[in-house]
Amino acid sequence: MFMETIRTFVAIEIPDAVKNQVAVLENQFKKIRTDIKWVHPQNIHITLKFLGNTSINRLEEIYDGLQEAVDSIRPFHLKLQQVGAFPDLDRPRVFWINIDQGREALMTLQKRIEEILYARRFVREERPFSPHLTIGRVRSPRGLRRVTDQVRSITFNTQTFPVDRVVVVKSDLQSTGPIYTVLNHTNLV
Repeated sequence: MFMETIRTFVAIEIPDAVKNQVAVLENQFKKIRTDIKWVHPQNIHITLKFLGNTSINRLEEIYDGLQEAVDSIRPFHLKLQQVGAFPDLDRPRVFWINIDQGREALMTLQKRIEEILYARRFVREERPFSPHLTIGRVRSPRGLRRVTDQVRSITFNTQTFPVDRVVVVKSDLQSTGPIYTVLNHTNLV
């Protein structure tokens, strides 16, 4: 029997004011001719748990798990600061913005979500959680040196913003880029 699946992840949404700050930053980088796929500012988020192709029959289980996971977690604030790259600026594959303020609270939230969903038979992420906001993916080295030089020379930070809920997001991959749809949200207490 065929079970319908959807591509999903658990995330924290980013307020529009911060998305606008990221858009200004990305526009500076876009002036350089590169082969980097910049994340559309409306699509930026902080991924807490990538679930991948998930049976729609398990969505309620995810929602219930998130409710349990956030039961003891109070709202907190985040601040984004400085641009970096994975694995590093000498060999960048992914450009990201660091999470400065609120990092420990974010890591606690992510760990709790990971534990609860693992207990519900969802696959555990083997790599350690590295709090960040992805802004670009490198497709080829063209123009990379100029971008990394600019990253090293700029100062970037955002206003602090509240985190008071987590969302389950459906991701439809299209040729023009992913289309994200929030399926459910769970408020922090």
